[in-house]
Amino acid sequence: MLGFMKSSLSRLAYWVNDRFPGIKGLVPKKLHRFVLLRVVGMNDQYEQMLRQNPERLFLQNEALPWVSASYRQVLFVGTASYTYQYEKLFADDPDRYTTIDRNPTTKVWGSKHHIVAPIEQIDRHRAPGFFDCIVLSGVLAYRIPAHGDYGLAAPDELRAMLKVLHGVMRPGGLLLVGWNLRDMAQSLAQLGLLEPYFVPTDKTPWGTRKEFPGDPHVFEFYERR
Repeated sequence: MLGFMKSSLSRLAYWVNDRFPGIKGLVPKKLHRFVLLRVVGMNDQYEQMLRQNPERLFLQNEALPWVSASYRQVLFVGTASYTYQYEKLFADDPDRYTTIDRNPTTKVWGSKHHIVAPIEQIDRHRAPGFFDCIVLSGVLAYRIPAHGDYGLAAPDELRAMLKVLHGVMRPGGLLLVGWNLRDMAQSLAQLGLLEPYFVPTDKTPWGTRKEFPGDPHVFEFYERR
């Protein structure tokens, strides 16, 4: 019975959104999230994702808590139903945490200061040297054909992005980059794209690189020159 009710409510929510697409812009974010999470069930598989993806568990339970404790102004790139809870790590001061995503439909999962724009345009929204840390996970070389070209893959795209990130970070700031080796076999350092903007750094609890045995994901840590 519960499953039938949830399925019916989910269909109703989708019907309302299809018939009145502008209505969700009038709904408070907390209520919007509640409907998507508890009625539509968008995050039902998140716990399974955590069990299957050690890099997601690392990001949630190790990397981001350390980032929150170590850096003042943090930018997280990319928002989804499984990223909204990261803002709780900045509950002491929500102004410390900014999110950005080019897809306007993911705004509901963003922070208090969410930006709807490609990461390559972050310098249009924040002043030079604004951020102490930028978390860029699951964006490099990542493509979703149904959504068009979403991620960055070509060397000139990646270098242009690094130049922009360099501009909005303070000297010595941390760039945390995570990606799937099946999408991009070599790191930004191995591709020779860091110069003159960043250098690998071991000023983290995990050294310069974090790998997961048997899993194709990896994280590397760079310092802003």
